[in-house]
Amino acid sequence: MKLSHFPGGLRRLALAACLVAPAAALAAFPEKPVTIVVAGPPSGGTDFLARLVAEKLTSQWGQAVVVENRAGASGLIGTRHVLQSAPDGYTLIMGHSATHAIVPALYRPKPYDAVADFVPVSLIATAPEVLAVAADSPLRSVDDLLAQARAHPGAVTYGSPGVGLPQHLLGFRLGQIAGVRMQHVPYKGSSPALNDLIGGRLTAMVVTSAAVMPFIQDGRVRALAVNSSGRMSLLPDVPTFSELGMPQLTQVGWFGLFAPAGTPPAVVDAISRACMRAVARPDVQQKMHALYMDPVGSSAQDFSAFQRKEVEKWTGIVRQSGIHIE
Repeated sequence: MKLSHFPGGLRRLALAACLVAPAAALAAFPEKPVTIVVAGPPSGGTDFLARLVAEKLTSQWGQAVVVENRAGASGLIGTRHVLQSAPDGYTLIMGHSATHAIVPALYRPKPYDAVADFVPVSLIATAPEVLAVAADSPLRSVDDLLAQARAHPGAVTYGSPGVGLPQHLLGFRLGQIAGVRMQHVPYKGSSPALNDLIGGRLTAMVVTSAAVMPFIQDGRVRALAVNSSGRMSLLPDVPTFSELGMPQLTQVGWFGLFAPAGTPPAVVDAISRACMRAVARPDVQQKMHALYMDPVGSSAQDFSAFQRKEVEKWTGIVRQSGIHIE
């Protein structure tokens, strides 16, 4: 029944009830357990962040927030699962620059639309990538690596955690900008690639700081460059790509929480504010720093603007690279 059908006094009461109802519904969120999907195995930076956030949201809400790993197909399995879930805030995904910026541009046909099919909730953390070689490698700089690639076209190899991931594309673009040909060797994750790097079966590797720092610190791997905008405090002697005359390679790996498209804005805002409170905690920031990540904890609006720029950037990079997966 329309409000105009009510007499004056009752109409005001009915209007007040309409205004209170959404607030009451929001106040009850969540009324049941919330699931955060990780489109990868139960290890690595994405899984770590999802479990850290889940723990703090559970404390805030008094409802269980569980992490569910759905690995496979470069993150497509887990991402599509969330895409097909009810848009009610109870199924979320800890996405990253690959799942929510690169993969849709990489696959033909396009498996999903990273912007239209999801709602950004909060940018949780960022982490730079490192170009590294084994500690016993004769290559001591990016110039050394590129000189070897020029002298032996196609013989220089670089590893990455997988096809189409930011690390793969960073290595590809390095060769493209320098005008050299290097052979990409994809792996299923960083660990096996690092083992081959240390064992001398790879010339170089592009890897996240979280995965490689323990190997740098114990003397098994040497960092040649980082792709952050400024030098890392833990690697003060390692130059950025921008310092080396390649500002195009300045980028940042990122991790953020997404909900399916159509999730009510009030629910998205409630989750976003809870994430911001969680990431602001000193113990959470300390744990992120321990894995060489920079905590963010943004609003949904800021994350949305950030993601749109990332999608535009990576779509252009993928198109320029000519790399695609059928």
